[in-house]
Amino acid sequence: MRSIQRLVAMMAVCCLCLPLLSWSRDVGTVPLIDQRGADFQLASLRGDVVLLVFGFTHCPHVCPVEMARVSAAMRDLQDAQQAVRAVFITVDPGRDSPAVIQAYLENFQPGIIGLTGTAQNLDVVADYLRVKREPQMGAGEDYLIEHGYSLYLLNRQGEAEVAVLPGLPPSHIVDLARQLVAEQP
Repeated sequence: MRSIQRLVAMMAVCCLCLPLLSWSRDVGTVPLIDQRGADFQLASLRGDVVLLVFGFTHCPHVCPVEMARVSAAMRDLQDAQQAVRAVFITVDPGRDSPAVIQAYLENFQPGIIGLTGTAQNLDVVADYLRVKREPQMGAGEDYLIEHGYSLYLLNRQGEAEVAVLPGLPPSHIVDLARQLVAEQP
């Protein structure tokens, strides 16, 4: 009953509810690389509430806005000493090397984890969360990648609770994250 009440509350703040998806063993152990070049597995995030953003560093409009929302939410959550982690996963591994992601993340709230990896491994993760990725034709390195909802909240078990609609203020993200933090693991 408590889960149903939580989902109804989350819908009331205009978020798209997802079926509860948890990191399967295959997804949680998919080898990725963080912005420092170190190996990373999503399973290491279990036990934490996670703001998960899919995007790419060459995005001129949507991704910087989403990252700014995450940064503002993380600032509020850290000020309130809420245990939440933020993760940026690229949908453009061809251009987004660890060094490029690290430089990109310097524009946002400290502590955000940036991830890249092989196209195949990133596809496993993106497909699992049903993230649409469609490259738009451009000249050479000048292309965009259309991707659907890009901000997800994961509970402490690694389950996707909601996809946060674009345009909602950071305060909605903060409220949702606090609800997930308040729940017992």
